[in-house]
Order: sequence, then C-alpha cells, then structure tokens
Amino acid sequence: MDFDERASRRAEAIYRTRDMVEARRRTIEALRLTPGARVLDVGSGPGLFADEMAQVVGPAGMVRGVDLSEAMLEIARARCADKPWAEFQIADAVSLPFGDGDFDACVSVQTLEFVADVDAALREIHRTLKPGGRLAVSDADWGSTTWHCKDAARCERVLAGWLEGFAHLRLPLTLKSRIEAAGFVDAAAHAIPVLDTAYGPERFSFHFIRMFQGVLPERTGLTQEEVDAWAEDLREQGEAGAYFFAHNRYLFTAEKPR
Repeated sequence: MDFDERASRRAEAIYRTRDMVEARRRTIEALRLTPGARVLDVGSGPGLFADEMAQVVGPAGMVRGVDLSEAMLEIARARCADKPWAEFQIADAVSLPFGDGDFDACVSVQTLEFVADVDAALREIHRTLKPGGRLAVSDADWGSTTWHCKDAARCERVLAGWLEGFAHLRLPLTLKSRIEAAGFVDAAAHAIPVLDTAYGPERFSFHFIRMFQGVLPERTGLTQEEVDAWAEDLREQGEAGAYFFAHNRYLFTAEKPR
C-alpha cells in the first residue's frame, strides 16, 4: 500500500487517537529503553514512536527510522527536527542498511503485515540487534475488524477493498512462531483491542473511516459514492446510538539470545 502525502496525514491522525497513544505507551514500555540506548524503528511512519523513543534515550542514544514512504519520512523528520539523534531514511525491511548488532532494541508497528517475506524481515531485524537486544512487534488481525452497518453487504465490500492492500491479513496468528524461527527467545503475545461504541473525532475508527474514504476509490473498484454512502451509514449509526467498531491488535515481545 502506497502512503502518499494525504494518506500519510490521515494515518498520522489515527495514530494520535487515545487508543493509539496507549498502544504506543505499552509498546515503548516493553522495549525497556534507557538513556543512551540505540533503537531501530522499522516502518517508522510519521515518527510518533521515534519521537517518543528519542525522548527516552536522549542525545547520548540514537533512533534510526526506516520506511518506504518518502511522505511519511518527511513528516517524521519534521517531527523530530529538534532531536538530531533521530534520523530517517528509505529502506526495505528485508534489507536493512545497518551493521550486525548495531541496536539495543527494535520496534516495528503496523509494518510486517505489508511485507511479503515476513520471515526475511525478522531475520534482518535479528541480525541488526546486539545479543540481549529487545524486539517489540505490533500488527493487526484484520480478520477481526468489524463495523455495525445498516447496509451489511456494502460494509463487507468496503472492508474487502481495504484488505486488498495487505500481504498478510491475519499475521498475528503465526507471528509468535515466526519470531522464534528467526532466532528470538522469550517470545510473548499481548492483546491490544480497540473498541468504539461511539462516533467522534477522538475515536480511532472515526479517522479510520476517513482513511477509507480517501484511499479506496483510488485503489480499488469501489466508487467514491459507494464509500461515502458507507461512511454516512456509520455516521447515522453514531447519531442513533447504535455505533459499534471492534478491531484487535497484538504486541509481540522477544529477545535476541545473549
């Protein structure tokens, strides 16, 4: 999925919602970062994770973010402009431009689900971590995503259009075993559910709807009219007090053997 300037800004709005702020807190906490640590962010997006990690590691540490979207990288660079120890560059998860053992920790959020060869990406991350380095990976089970819509058939078509953009729709179901196969130990999984029973700009799903409206007509066979009608259906559900959205994410943590 190509994140241009508009899609990147919509993604940034999603990442600023309450649920994503809490998910970010839990993920960074799992890395056990300390001042001076060296951290890799694979799929750094708009730089929210990188910015918060850079605050923790301080100028004695370093944060390196990689992404395939130049639009995302520009947002991240601007966000971290006051933290020169955080740098960003274009790179593929399966071919990271860093040396063996360069990092104390690595985070990858909502990225591996887009990567065709997840196992190669995990092996690359393993290579760049030092012995004892911490890993935190978070991806969604897109098969769990559901909205309550008046027009259920249209809702299914719209969701199916979104799912076309992913290499792995249900990656969390196999991610723990993949992490272990890449050479990590002490792998553990933690659920991070998102549940919205109200409609509004402070909610994750509110901005998710707008992401759908912005990208689906350009990238699928769905028309703008159909996607907008779907979005209006959900707004009406919110006004009627019948709004429901559920979505499951999972955080996986592990360590490179010492």
